[in-house]
Amino acid sequence: MFTNMVHALWQQFPTINRKLNDLTQYLATTVHSGNAEIDQQVTGLLTSGGKLLRPGLFYMFAQLGPVQDAKRQRAAAAAIELLHVATLIHDDVLDDAELRHGQPTLQVRHGNKTAIYTGDFLFTSYFDEILKATDSHAEIQSANDIMRFILAGELNQLALNFDPQPTVTDYLTEIEGKTARLFGFAMKFGVAISKGTSSEAKVAQQIGIALGMAYQIRDDILDYVANPSTATKPVRHDLREGVFTLPLILASQNEPDWFAQRLQDQQHLSDDAIQTITQRVIDSNGPKRAEQLAQQYTEKARSLIATLPEPLATQLTALVSQLLVRHA
Repeated sequence: MFTNMVHALWQQFPTINRKLNDLTQYLATTVHSGNAEIDQQVTGLLTSGGKLLRPGLFYMFAQLGPVQDAKRQRAAAAAIELLHVATLIHDDVLDDAELRHGQPTLQVRHGNKTAIYTGDFLFTSYFDEILKATDSHAEIQSANDIMRFILAGELNQLALNFDPQPTVTDYLTEIEGKTARLFGFAMKFGVAISKGTSSEAKVAQQIGIALGMAYQIRDDILDYVANPSTATKPVRHDLREGVFTLPLILASQNEPDWFAQRLQDQQHLSDDAIQTITQRVIDSNGPKRAEQLAQQYTEKARSLIATLPEPLATQLTALVSQLLVRHA
């Protein structure tokens, strides 16, 4: 029997907290690959260490509609988290990540091939849960579309790795696909599953995309400004892997030649180069300028949230305030 394993973020919302705790128990039953050791590790990823942010947002918006089917909602929430974790497993392979939630990653323990196939297996589990959640062809198509957006975003990131002249447009397209669209889908799907209105679903998706954009930009800022000795995850990792995010892109606008010279034809950056580039990004106010754009997305989300009915508007405002000041 599980105790409450849900992140403290949700304790201020007792109903959502209860549903996420139930979801955590349910997720522990969804992975059956035939390999007990891998099933145990994947179940650990699904049931501990994460905020369950996307399922939580789904549940918040599932309050809007008149149809409250607990089993369908749980299946939908499970699908969203399964998709998220599948992409994390693949990300860890691409990034050569050694730890996830403080534990050795799948590819460290079992190798890249096993990790890739495990992520693929979770994609099938995602669709299993989608089919439990809805009979609507339009909603199933939407679930398929979001998977396409995420994978396209990851492909875009790969194509731009070590690009010495990254653009803001490329970056925003990439993070919308790989991060923000899933936020938008989770919130829109909550409205759809509860049979809310099409206008409510549209606003939910818009809020989710704006929230996801701000969330990812601030996460990328943290990669430059966080103290490595106190950060909860590895820092400078994106730069080391040739993923040039918004703080660097904006800093390079001031000194394009300096950055191009150091990034050109570099498939590996030394520790000294990473330290030098990081300091230049900070000195050029790259993180501060990126924060300004994150704030624009935050304000867009807040203005849309203000149009929602109570108590959802107040709940979501409180949640956004916690999420989007975490890197200040």
